[in-house]
Amino acid sequence: MDYLIVNARLVDPESGMDVRGALGIAGDKIAGVYPEGLGAASGLLAAGAARVVDAAGGLLTPGFIDVHSHTDNDRRCGEKLLAQGVTTTLSGNCGMGPVDFPAFRAEFERAGYPINQAEQIGHTNLRRAAGHEDIFTPVDRRQRDKMKALARRAFDDGAYGLSFGLEYVPGADPQEVLEIARIAAEARRLMSIHIRLNPPDTVDALDEALDLVSKTGGRLIISHLVYMYTGEMLKRAVKLLGEFKRRGGGDVWVDSGMYTAFATGIGTPFFAEDCFFARGMSLNKLRAATGKYAGQVLDLEKYREMRRDFPLDHVIYDMGEPEDIFTAYSLPDVMVSTDAGAAPPGQGHPQGAATYPFFFRLLVKETGRLALPDALRRCALLPAQALGCEQKGRLAPGADADLVVLDWDRLRESAAFPGMGDPDAPPQGVTHVFVNGVLEIENGRRLPGVNSGRILQPRPIA
Repeated sequence: MDYLIVNARLVDPESGMDVRGALGIAGDKIAGVYPEGLGAASGLLAAGAARVVDAAGGLLTPGFIDVHSHTDNDRRCGEKLLAQGVTTTLSGNCGMGPVDFPAFRAEFERAGYPINQAEQIGHTNLRRAAGHEDIFTPVDRRQRDKMKALARRAFDDGAYGLSFGLEYVPGADPQEVLEIARIAAEARRLMSIHIRLNPPDTVDALDEALDLVSKTGGRLIISHLVYMYTGEMLKRAVKLLGEFKRRGGGDVWVDSGMYTAFATGIGTPFFAEDCFFARGMSLNKLRAATGKYAGQVLDLEKYREMRRDFPLDHVIYDMGEPEDIFTAYSLPDVMVSTDAGAAPPGQGHPQGAATYPFFFRLLVKETGRLALPDALRRCALLPAQALGCEQKGRLAPGADADLVVLDWDRLRESAAFPGMGDPDAPPQGVTHVFVNGVLEIENGRRLPGVNSGRILQPRPIA
């Protein structure tokens, strides 16, 4: 064995195992799982290992799989996820994934990357590549055909899936969306969707997303649920999703983050004055995440300046209620996601550095809303199943050696919103992380020059 991790509490979300023991790694796979009762055999195993790692009684679990990020080869973003225990991420979300997949893969392989990425192509970028820049108007038939051809080529080149960000392209008509979705379904690739901007008192946009599944037979991940709904509308959305799944309406998965305050570009349609104020939004809940005003709550003058001169800068808007997090995770199969993305040092949303420790602290340790095995299922096993990665998300011989060791008593987030703390601050209590059988974090410290992440090869959806 290359590694033997000893003195660990082995917690497996698939089998329910929760025992003291050791785990061996050979190459990029788990070589064996050894309960403490092996006794003297453990010494023989250690003697045959190239290196022994002492977990010091920490929880040894599968590495976390983040099904919604915007890492897209950004190194700082990938390293912040790694520090949380994330070993794999689904990126290219919200319609923003690259169309030229070979170029993306070449960049990844040239520089190396700390975690695994499954990369989607983006519907919005397909529109641009087909020559359509206007987000408020539909594409024509010629452009639609070009988008479909580009999507097929990207899937042939190894793109993992297709993402939609319909809030950002309100001019995309339902037929355009359906035709592109059918290309993904025919290629047996998953889809993800940031749904349309909802009227404040409806869940119609969610109906449109579920209708895509019914009409294409494809697999769809509904993205960052709490960022799309709040209060009573979130409860309605949860009820609708639960009923859809119970009646076997289609292959639908759902993810949610841990914050009620979302981050996105201030130049996007949501923040247009005729939308923002008409929906009853308030500037005292709007904070600059990046740029010259990072950390500041905006007044009308700064809001208009950013919209006019810095439309790509990100802002954070808190439109949710504290109970929303508990409402979202009341759905039994909601997966954890970060929505992490690139930002300058000391700027951006803390979700990129804090989501998973925050999840465990709030929902398991402090409130007991979730039992530990169920919490790990939502972080590792369910995402592995959604991505079709049968060898990830579990502790078993032959499974991928993507692993994390947690000091449970110390585990907590440290990052905070800009202007209130450091959004990049790494969490406490994540002591060791292995990616593809390679140790990348040891005793809480990132090992320099180690980048063992891979571009995941597509798993055709059954």
